[in-house]
Amino acid sequence: MSTISRGTRRIIVAHLTDRGMTPAEIAAELGVSDDTVRRDIREWTPPAPAAEPEDAAPPAPGLLLPESTQLRQDLNLLADSYKAQREDVAKFAIHVAAEGIRRRMHARFAADDRQEVRS
Repeated sequence: MSTISRGTRRIIVAHLTDRGMTPAEIAAELGVSDDTVRRDIREWTPPAPAAEPEDAAPPAPGLLLPESTQLRQDLNLLADSYKAQREDVAKFAIHVAAEGIRRRMHARFAADDRQEVRS
């Protein structure tokens, strides 16, 4: 049984789905059933974007990032995850970092396999 809250799990499931993982892969990663993951995907509703203040002070020079839909989604995901328990946030951050390493390793091994086939 999973030790993360339902809300946090749904955020993680949405994130991993966006990254291309299948429900079965996500279920195995989170230690929940495939049906739970499918239900989380079906019932996920992204948080409404926060209203922007009208009279906000201009940002400090050097802190600007180009506006993009992906950046806004990523920031909303991070903000939602920080509302969860700190332990859940730490686990999620570790998972995301590990997933990046997994992808690089898979790509590296695939390149090595292709190179062996050519030889």
